[in-house]
Amino acid sequence: MRQHANRSAIVAGLRLGLGDSSSTPIVQACSFDIVLTSMLRLSCLTLSYQNKIGAGKMDIFSFLTSCRALDLDGADIHINSLMNTGRPHLKEVRRRALDMGLSISCLGVSTEYGRSAEAVPKELHKAQEAIDVGMFLGAPLLRVFVGSAPSPDKTKEAFQRGVEALRKTAELGAEAGMPVALQNHSGLTSTGGDMLAFHKAVGHPNFSLLLDTGHFAGREGPNGPKIAGTTYNDYYHSLEQVASLTQFVRVKFYEPDSTGREKHIDYSRVMNILRSVHYNGFLGIVYEGKETETQAVPRCVRYMRRVMKV
Repeated sequence: MRQHANRSAIVAGLRLGLGDSSSTPIVQACSFDIVLTSMLRLSCLTLSYQNKIGAGKMDIFSFLTSCRALDLDGADIHINSLMNTGRPHLKEVRRRALDMGLSISCLGVSTEYGRSAEAVPKELHKAQEAIDVGMFLGAPLLRVFVGSAPSPDKTKEAFQRGVEALRKTAELGAEAGMPVALQNHSGLTSTGGDMLAFHKAVGHPNFSLLLDTGHFAGREGPNGPKIAGTTYNDYYHSLEQVASLTQFVRVKFYEPDSTGREKHIDYSRVMNILRSVHYNGFLGIVYEGKETETQAVPRCVRYMRRVMKV
């Protein structure tokens, strides 16, 4: 994989002190593992609090306050969680995040390119608006979906439609300076192989993949795709396939125990996969359980901080 190769080259350079023209090794005084761990950052998605937001008990500003109280490094925002996309509101969101020392780790929009050719122009318009919003907020990456085929017999047609729409989205992002990343979210992206097929077919330098730990076949528990015959071996293999190409990882929680450990995903194993490809970006917590968010999310944060340090 090109991305994996690039990361490996950078790591090799760091270990040899070849990161710049100076004669002093970059990591002369400390071990590489400490450097790598310190670069991993933790954020949380607005939709982790979707019940409170939906009930009017939380808005984007109280969400940012919660992120700061949890000592997170960033805030992962879905465009629908904003009050509006007008400049006055976006200015306030950007300034509040800055005042709290929070990065806008990612901007997400729920696009659906697979089901209908007639709907694609409207979906591209949604993506363009999100690109503009993300650029203004300073998000480094736009997260998009490709969606699902309208029926199993139209999967090939939906794949090609998705490829063309994703390429157009990447082109729109390139014009603005916003990288575009496809998130696996069941449907046409139910396996690591599906994601690699889109990455190859889109073939645009501004197009990347975003890894969601909850939406690959083979995992037990709620949500995510269910394909007969797949097991956890398939699930973790899909993570391995995509890990080297991702710049953002969504860490899903469905049933965290009293310590924050997720019942259906081994995050120690996930972290080993990410470390094996020298991943050093954001881990974005996404809570989708039945427990009250204000009780569950803090436990998930504490748990992820622990596994990030191991």
